[in-house]
Amino acid sequence: MKLYVVKVSPCCRAVWLYCLRNKLPVEIIELDLFAGEHKSEDFLKLNPHGEVPVLTDGENSVFEACAVLRYLAYKYTNHKDFGKNSAEKWKVFSYLTWASSELHRIVGYRIIYPQFFEKYHLPNDANDALVEKGMEELTKVLETLEHQALAFSKFLCGDQITIADLYVGTVLTQLEWIEFDFKLWPNIIGWLAAIKKSNHWEFVHEKHNGFLKELKNN
Repeated sequence: MKLYVVKVSPCCRAVWLYCLRNKLPVEIIELDLFAGEHKSEDFLKLNPHGEVPVLTDGENSVFEACAVLRYLAYKYTNHKDFGKNSAEKWKVFSYLTWASSELHRIVGYRIIYPQFFEKYHLPNDANDALVEKGMEELTKVLETLEHQALAFSKFLCGDQITIADLYVGTVLTQLEWIEFDFKLWPNIIGWLAAIKKSNHWEFVHEKHNGFLKELKNN
């Protein structure tokens, strides 16, 4: 199998983490977005939308992080890291869908990317308004996670870490680019600390952490 990624992408990191945790034989291929590799003719045959992650497995080509994770879970891991029972499994599926759409939209496309990438930057005061709106939405999300999802259990879907925690955690970790402070949400702080101790987290986040060092030095 081959997994096409951009290593600073939280969605890609979540899939990569899942592969490492389950010892899946996957070759990691990093694309250079600035060189336009995601728009090459060969890559568009795998995903006509030109986005990562993409998994190829024989004749199968699967794109979108949630779809890739479900494919791997069904075909190779018997849903390891998807909860202990059916109820937890479907809760994990729910969080994966929410994280890849709603949460990533807020954190990535309304807060982080407009501030760092010209492609997503809006003209004049519109960019500031977009980021401000994103911060308002983020506060509501964090309140929900703090006082509902993490108020009565150690992890999002029970007492054990699942791929839902890793996915949501990678998206929220993107906020480190702006030195976001989670001090108002102690349950989230503890949960993130536990996630970051999981196997392979530091390895997968090596490029993310390198970018943070560059930001601090500039």
